[in-house]
Amino acid sequence: MISTQRVSVFIVAIFLCFILLFQILQNDGPSINDIKNISYRPFRPSIHDSILALFDSIRHPITENYTDVSGTRFLLEQPPIWTKPLKKKVLIVDIDTREPSGDNQILNSAKMDWEKLDVSGGELVSNGIMNHYLYAQIHGYDYKFFQAQHIKGHHDTWILPHVLYDLLPDYQFVVTMDADVTITHLEVPLEWLFNRWGLTKHTSISMPWDQEEILGGETVSIDSKGLQVLNTGVVAVQNLEYTFEMLEAWKDCTTEKRYSGCGRWKEEWSHEQRAFSEYIRYDFNPAGDNIVEIPCDDAMGWPGMMHEYEGQIMSDCNGTFFRHHTLRKDKTKESASSAVMQVLSEILQHELLEHKDKVWVKEAERIEVDEAPSHVENVDLSG
Repeated sequence: MISTQRVSVFIVAIFLCFILLFQILQNDGPSINDIKNISYRPFRPSIHDSILALFDSIRHPITENYTDVSGTRFLLEQPPIWTKPLKKKVLIVDIDTREPSGDNQILNSAKMDWEKLDVSGGELVSNGIMNHYLYAQIHGYDYKFFQAQHIKGHHDTWILPHVLYDLLPDYQFVVTMDADVTITHLEVPLEWLFNRWGLTKHTSISMPWDQEEILGGETVSIDSKGLQVLNTGVVAVQNLEYTFEMLEAWKDCTTEKRYSGCGRWKEEWSHEQRAFSEYIRYDFNPAGDNIVEIPCDDAMGWPGMMHEYEGQIMSDCNGTFFRHHTLRKDKTKESASSAVMQVLSEILQHELLEHKDKVWVKEAERIEVDEAPSHVENVDLSG
């Protein structure tokens, strides 16, 4: 027998349904026929949500030491400053004047052929975009490809400080990489790297020490004061008032309104990179942590580069977290492939081990039965 309380609840539910239906009809909502004709559409998660879920099992915690597949441990030497995911407060941006929309390029609607992907021009840019975009999706960062206009009378690398200045107001951090830079440990978040490198709440900009390079018997990687230059292949900027002052001085350096002689670097190598090292870093680091230098081994070169270019590259920088293929653009595709396969193999390994009782079938040990002896008839040998 149904209780009085259950009957009351049932009546209230029916009454609320009639009120809802009446409001729909009164507000020119869908008719009964419309409701009947609504087709069922199964829920399909977005690519972004799928990637976040897929990589969740191996995403490295922000405040814990990291051990790579070789067993090498990377310690956080100081108490972590960044302890929570920044997600959409971070923008990863690829900045380039090239448009990767040609044949077999990422912004062309035709299906890409990875095996035939070249590593020059728009295809090099495409390779970089795929690696950097995937990394952004894994950690929930925002991503943009910014196709910049040429700056008259300047090498195209001068677009960097201009674009950073324009994009930074909408984010806490903007991080950019050259097209020939590959993020090798896709599971390691930027927040962990910020902690490793010592970026503070007051850090305006961070970039790696360049490798020592010898050409014609002379070192070409030091500034006029003899200090090793910084490399703009990987740059992180933080949204601070001081950062905008720094970026403004940097992007306007070649006007020589502030820095006499900076116009030299409009088209002479290494362009905006050399201008930063010659002028900006000496004027905009009063606290010592306004500009933070990233270790060369973390974000320059690749394993074996020093030996491959013996006598030219004097720094053994292996691109531990960001491989910068300055002299071997063709290596970017191999690095990108290895980075993806490494994290996918870890994901599959975790999944298989978690369900090994279902997927790992061991056949029972076979018991070998000795062959029965041949039947021999008794023979009477007694004559």
